Amino acid sequence: MKGISYRGNHICFGRYALQALEPAWITSRQIEAGRRAMTRNVRRGGKIWVRIFPDKPVTVRPTETRMGSGKGSPEYWVAVVKPGRILYEMGGVAENIARKAISIADMIQPQTHLNVADNSGARELMCIRIIGTSNRRYANIGDVIVAVIKEAVPNMPLERSEVIRAVIVRTCKELKRDNGMIIRYDDNAAVIVDQEGNPKGTRIFGAIVRELRQLNFTKYVSLAPEVL
Repeated sequence: MKGISYRGNHICFGRYALQALEPAWITSRQIEAGRRAMTRNVRRGGKIWVRIFPDKPVTVRPTETRMGSGKGSPEYWVAVVKPGRILYEMGGVAENIARKAISIADMIQPQTHLNVADNSGARELMCIRIIGTSNRRYANIGDVIVAVIKEAVPNMPLERSEVIRAVIVRTCKELKRDNGMIIRYDDNAAVIVDQEGNPKGTRIFGAIVRELRQLNFTKYVSLAPEVL
């Protein structure tokens, strides 16, 4: 997807906004999940405007079907977002509350899509729930989640629509250390693991943080090419 957004790139209703920095297709489930997260954080105070609408249908054909016979049936709807587009606006609250609520919208929660950072065969995951937490709705680095595979490499042990467990190794949400250092990645990524917590892949792509070693994920640190 090329170009930038020439429309909808200015704040029109509220005082604070969340702006896209890269192109993406945002599904209707993701839009609603972000709105709910922001609403819960401000405790129904102020007002929130959703500036994008999922008006593009995405069709999916069933597996093991013959070629031809047209396209498949619509599976879900997405909003086409280009860099610079305003996603959400907020008004009627203080700046610190707005910053916290808007930052939560880009955290990992149910319905969030993540990249796979290993060579297990899967490419993209969608978070279903967070393991080991009863009242926490958002996941951080080192948390174990239950996810479904949305995209996979053909002829590999892991297949599309398979439910698996994964450990989060990178987040777009910044990680703050005690010495004042802030680490933030460009994407949300996870490593697929088995029931015992061992990684299914033999390599991990990209850099990971050393905090995983403190969380007893030493195998992951040894497979990564760089540790920050």
